[in-house]
Amino acid sequence: MKVISLNESLKKKFYTFGAIILALLVVLVSRLIYLQLIKGDYYREISMRQAIRRIPIEAPRGEIVDRYGVKLATNRPSFSVDIIKGEVVDSHLNETILKLMDILTKNNVKYKDDLPIYLDENGNPYFNFKNSDEVSVKEETLKTREKAWKKANNINENATAKEAWDILIKKFKIPKDMDPIEARKIMVVRQLMEEQGYNQYQPVEIAVDVDQKTIAEIEEKHLELPGIMINVKPVRYYPYETLLSQTLGYIGRITQDDLKNLDMSKYKLTDLVGHSGLEALYEKYLRGKDGGQQVVVDNYGRLIKNLGTEPPVPGDTIFLTIDKNIQEAAEQSLITTMQNIRDGKYGESFPANIGAAVVVDVDTGKVLALASIPGYDPNIFATGNPPKDVVNELFKSRDATADPSPIFNYATQGAVPPGSTFKMAVAFAALDTGVTTVDEKYLDPGIYPYTGQRNWAWPRTQGWVNVSDAIKYSTDTYFYEMGRRMGIDKIVEYAKKFALDQKTGIELYEAKGVIASPQYKREYYLGLIKSMVKTDTNPDGVITEEQYQKIVEIIDKGNLSDYNTFLQLEKMGIKDTKLQRKLWEMMYYAKHWSLTDTCSAAIGQGDNQFTPLEIASYVSTLINGGIRYKLHLVDKIVSPDGKIVEETKPEVLDRIHIPKKYLDAIKLGMKGVTERGGTASGAFRNFPIPVGGKTGTAEVVGRANYAWFVGFAPYDDPQIVVVAVIYQGGHGSYAGYVARDIFDAYFGLSKNNTGETFNVINLPIR
Repeated sequence: MKVISLNESLKKKFYTFGAIILALLVVLVSRLIYLQLIKGDYYREISMRQAIRRIPIEAPRGEIVDRYGVKLATNRPSFSVDIIKGEVVDSHLNETILKLMDILTKNNVKYKDDLPIYLDENGNPYFNFKNSDEVSVKEETLKTREKAWKKANNINENATAKEAWDILIKKFKIPKDMDPIEARKIMVVRQLMEEQGYNQYQPVEIAVDVDQKTIAEIEEKHLELPGIMINVKPVRYYPYETLLSQTLGYIGRITQDDLKNLDMSKYKLTDLVGHSGLEALYEKYLRGKDGGQQVVVDNYGRLIKNLGTEPPVPGDTIFLTIDKNIQEAAEQSLITTMQNIRDGKYGESFPANIGAAVVVDVDTGKVLALASIPGYDPNIFATGNPPKDVVNELFKSRDATADPSPIFNYATQGAVPPGSTFKMAVAFAALDTGVTTVDEKYLDPGIYPYTGQRNWAWPRTQGWVNVSDAIKYSTDTYFYEMGRRMGIDKIVEYAKKFALDQKTGIELYEAKGVIASPQYKREYYLGLIKSMVKTDTNPDGVITEEQYQKIVEIIDKGNLSDYNTFLQLEKMGIKDTKLQRKLWEMMYYAKHWSLTDTCSAAIGQGDNQFTPLEIASYVSTLINGGIRYKLHLVDKIVSPDGKIVEETKPEVLDRIHIPKKYLDAIKLGMKGVTERGGTASGAFRNFPIPVGGKTGTAEVVGRANYAWFVGFAPYDDPQIVVVAVIYQGGHGSYAGYVARDIFDAYFGLSKNNTGETFNVINLPIR
């Protein structure tokens, strides 16, 4: 009986165990059916995504070329040094990095350095969150960068540089007793690797544009440098260096601002992007489409197999309206002419330290040259690691009107008094409003009797002059008289017709000119008074907002006698007599407009300030008979397969009715400027093509006069307008030499070796 009972017990246990096994099998089979049949495609896709990776292949940046296809910004092949973590044993990673960095340092090769922790002369860590191409950055921007960096590296937001250093030492397993300089080299590379995601199959770029000697040394020691690889990649290249530099711009590392403005799905953090000029404005066209290498990696991220390569697509090509030969002639002539002025070769010697020139096609608005001297070499930014001393010099804080700034575009941003180049606008205004005629003659008195202002040629008189003569000889008193007859409002009206207070429409950033007027004078002096108001951002202010408002009321009422004004300032709590005197003077100037102001405005002085680009637009509009074109630099954008992506057609912004007899009289005067007896006759002696022009000698307080010249050619059928300005150039006639050299280049002229004799060697095909 006992045996039978035992067998039944075993059977029950067996059945129970079997039921459990069966239930588990049912669950397992059900799960397998669910995973493989029902959700099979879903999990297969996830598996493939985990196993197959894409290694980007950088696309060449699109080229910027002149109107004939001459490359102004292109690419050249260069060697880069990369590291692949998957090929380095973890325990030897720091050792490998240090060996490589020692080679690069020894050979003076610049490597990528984004680590914001630096070492002072005593080896103590400190933070610096400025980018390599920045000098001045807002404190709040630096704080934002610091906060973002600390968060990305799991570092407490209040951590000091020393605390952050210690965290990275521990994180990257760097020996604490290692020399800080060596330790930082390791941190720099490890930081780059972390930013890229630490993918073991993904190369991390350490240095770009490495010289062949260094590459050879790395190759020789390849057994000591596992995971270090040499790649060939395109590097931005500007073959003519400083030529057109402010217009082309430069490229640099991606900044925090770029992260906000760019579609980062198309970029890697290590990419270089346009930071100024056309490089920045046309980034979306110049940026190519990266190719890629499809690879299979294991669960540790190590490369197993290469599945294929998708070639990169270069960026679009930007065709400019610029003619490289004319641009070269303009820049070289500015440099040579300024040196000649400094050396006194034209007569007197002047500082002549800044120059700009613009060349415009009068019938289309195409800009053929846009020169600004001094310039800089954008190649220094091409690898993303510009030398700090060069960057500091380029971007240092300065008064760009006195201290030449290579990054400032004087052709588009330099608004300065135009001097007598403004006289054609006043001449047209006088003729068009009927205050004079083309035949009326005015006797130059030498000193204008109504204001006591002198003609530039005083003490001699220039005799009886009509409008053409007044332009040829630049007779100031004639234009004083026209200004008096018309009044300032008419001068302003006609200056506005020529859009001298508007932007020209060019693709680049440009300043807007100022037309001298009572309104501008009032705003200017009110602005000075406003700057004296004490605020949180201006703790040194000497008046309150309430006092400022009362001052504005006094100005608007117009009773600015000494006694009343000082009394009212005293009543409002301004007791200091020196401050009262200063405020009274500014209040007086804000309200007072005199005939002297009008006369000064009529000869391009006073508050008149225009850029060379605006002057070029105004003269082109005048010379072509009144059609104001939108000025433009970009002719067309062409894709890598040759298709036109965009094309710029001439665009008319406005039309001015200019009667032929008025234009003929003005042009005749401009022709006389370049002929015997004219103010620019010396520059155009024996010139074989008839040219119209106008010199301008603009007075600037505290400095030598600015030299202007505007001209057009050929006289009978104008094709181009040339504008040149030289800061502290002394006399407008000196700037005429720049225009002459530009005409030489455009018309294909050459000088023989025996003197100032020109031969036509190649008429332009334009």
